Amino acid sequence: MISEADRRTLMTLDDEHARAAYRAIVVDRILEEIADLALSPNDIAIRARVFAWLIANDRLELKFAFPEHLDEPGIFHEKFGIFDLEGGGRIAFTGSANETTGGHSRNYESIDVYCDWLLGEQDRVATKAEQFDETWAGEAAGLAVVTPSAKILDRLRQNADWPFVEPPPQEKSDEPAEVDPRWRHQDEAVAAFLENPAGIIEMATGTGKTRTAIKILAHLVSKGAINCAIVTMEGTDLLEQWAGELDAWNLDGGPKWLIYRHFGGNHEMGDFLVDPEKTLIVVSRGQLARLLPRLPDRIKAKALIIHDEVHGLGTPSLVASLAGQHAAFGWRIGLSATPDRAYDAEGNEFITSELGPTLYRFPLERAIARGVLSEFDYRPLAYDLTDGDRERLRLVYAKKAARFREGRPMGNEELWTEIAKVYKTAEAKPDIFEEHLRVAPEILNRSIVFVETIEYGERILASIHRRTHRYRTYYADDDRDHLIAFARGDIDCLITCHRISQGIDIRSLNAVILFASARAKLETIQRIGRCLRIDPTNLGKRALVVDFVRPGGEADAIPNADQERNAWLMELATVRKGDDHGT
Repeated sequence: MISEADRRTLMTLDDEHARAAYRAIVVDRILEEIADLALSPNDIAIRARVFAWLIANDRLELKFAFPEHLDEPGIFHEKFGIFDLEGGGRIAFTGSANETTGGHSRNYESIDVYCDWLLGEQDRVATKAEQFDETWAGEAAGLAVVTPSAKILDRLRQNADWPFVEPPPQEKSDEPAEVDPRWRHQDEAVAAFLENPAGIIEMATGTGKTRTAIKILAHLVSKGAINCAIVTMEGTDLLEQWAGELDAWNLDGGPKWLIYRHFGGNHEMGDFLVDPEKTLIVVSRGQLARLLPRLPDRIKAKALIIHDEVHGLGTPSLVASLAGQHAAFGWRIGLSATPDRAYDAEGNEFITSELGPTLYRFPLERAIARGVLSEFDYRPLAYDLTDGDRERLRLVYAKKAARFREGRPMGNEELWTEIAKVYKTAEAKPDIFEEHLRVAPEILNRSIVFVETIEYGERILASIHRRTHRYRTYYADDDRDHLIAFARGDIDCLITCHRISQGIDIRSLNAVILFASARAKLETIQRIGRCLRIDPTNLGKRALVVDFVRPGGEADAIPNADQERNAWLMELATVRKGDDHGT
C-alpha cells in the first residue's frame, strides 16, 4: 500500500502526465527500499535478496496497479493469477488471502482454484486468464499499470547474490555464536528477574526493554512455568509495535500460541477470557479493570503480566481500580526508562506494591559508557522572561487566588503545570533560536524539534523554512506519514509536540532541540534517547542536544527546572565510551 502522503499527492495532481510521472516515482521508491533492505544485516535482508534474485534471474516480472476511477481510491486488492502447465492445462486462482502474519493467524481469508480440465471450470479459467492479460497489458478500465524503471531493476539485480543457502554440515562450526558483549545487560536483567519474579526493570530508552521482556517470556514458556501472558501499556503505536514483535517471536520458533489484541479497533478480550490457556493478549492499560477481575486466580498463578512504560500504572484512576489485582500473578514485570512518577508518592507506592521493587537498572550513563548508546554534545541556549511572560505568570497566580475564593482551590499539580507552560512557551526562545541558526544551521540536519503546543511550533517554522524545505510537522494522527518520511530520510527536520513512537526506529537522527521538556527526567530521557541510538551507517556518530535554559535569579531559593536539567545533561554529556560507570 502506498503512503497516505503519496495518496494525497496523487489526488491533488490534475495533469495526467504529472500523475503518471509521480506513480513511476512511487513504484521506484518502493523497490528502492527493498534494494536497501537487501543490504541490511538481518533476516529481512534474506527475504529482500530472495526477491532480488527472482527478478535478476527472470523468475519474477513486476508491474504495479493504481486505482484511478474513484475520488478516494483505496488499494488494488484483487488477488488472482494463472498457471500454465507443461502438459497444456491451465489453473486459475482468485481470493482474499494475504501473505501476512494477520492473514495467517487472525483474518478470515479464502481462495478459489479452478482447473480447465475439470467439467464446468473451463469458462472460469478462460475468464480469469482474459482478466489477467487485460490488466497486465494496462487495458483494464480504472487502473493505471506502471512498470518499474530499468534503473531500479538493475539496482535490484546488483543485490541478487544467493548468500542464504544453508552450508553443508561439515562447514558448520560447533562453536556457539559470538554474542556482542555490549548487550549483556539484557541477559543480566533476565537473570535478575528469574531470581525474583516480581519487580521492575529500569533500562534507558534504546537499550532493548522489549527484547529483554520477550527473552523472559520465551524462557518461562520453554520451562512450562506459564500458560498465559498479558502485555499492557498505553498508546496505539506502542501496542501495535508490541503485537508485531510478539507475532514475529511466536511464529519464528515460539510456542504458536494464539495472540489476542484489545486496543484501538481490536476487541478480542472476550475471546481471550473464554479460554486463556496457551494464549497471550496485548491490551491497553485502561482496559485492565475490565480484564483482571474476570481472570481466575488459578490462571493468574501460571501467568506473566508485563507492564511497559510502568510509570503509567500509577495514575489515580488505576490506583483506585486495580488495587490488589496483581497479587495472584505468578510472574509480574514492569519496564521503564525511569519508573518514578514525579511528585506522586502514592502512585509510586502503588506500583511497587502491585509489581515489586526495582530489580535491575541500566541507566543512560552505563549505556553510553558501554557503547550501546551514542555519546552526545550538549548546547544550552540562555533565555529570560519577557514582560509578556511575567504578565502570564501574574494571571496564573490571580487565577489561583480566584479559585481559592470560590472554594475550588487549584491543586499543586494543576498550578505547577500552568506555571511550567509559561516557561515552556517563553516569548524570547524563537528569536534566540533564529540567532543560533544564523551561525549553526547544520543543527537542523536530521533533527527533531520538540515544542509544547502547535501554536508555539508555528512561531519557529519561518526560521526553519529559511534554511531548508525538507521539514514537516507531526502534530496529529493524520501526520503520521510525516514521521515515517522522516524515518526513511525523505525529510531532514520534524517539528512535534508528541512523544515519538518507540515503534519508529530513527537511528540516523543526529539532534534533538528542546523548546520544552518537563521537570521530571522521564520526558527528557525519552526525547534525547531518540538521537542517542547507534547508527550502523555512521559509526562516528556524535549526537547533539540543544536546550533552552533560564538562568537563576539571586532571589531563587532552589535551582529552577531548566537549571536542574542543565546540570544533569551537562554531566551526562561528559560520559565517554569506555568510562567506568559500573559497566
